[in-house]
Amino acid sequence: MSAIVEQIESIRSQTLVQIVDLLETSGPMIVVDATVTPWPPLLAELAEMVDWCDRKLAEYDPYEVRSRGAT
Repeated sequence: MSAIVEQIESIRSQTLVQIVDLLETSGPMIVVDATVTPWPPLLAELAEMVDWCDRKLAEYDPYEVRSRGAT
């Protein structure tokens, strides 16, 4: 496994931990740098990061589809 794949998997894993922590420990608001912020936008950003990681990992894990042509 290449170092870049390991790094992306690590980012994905850490982001998922942040999502779980946010959902388990926060109400509808979270304090970030002394600013009270609603967490849905933060949750959306974290979900986008996981989606990005999934897309990047898919690029590094090519697959082959075999099909039979119509005869």
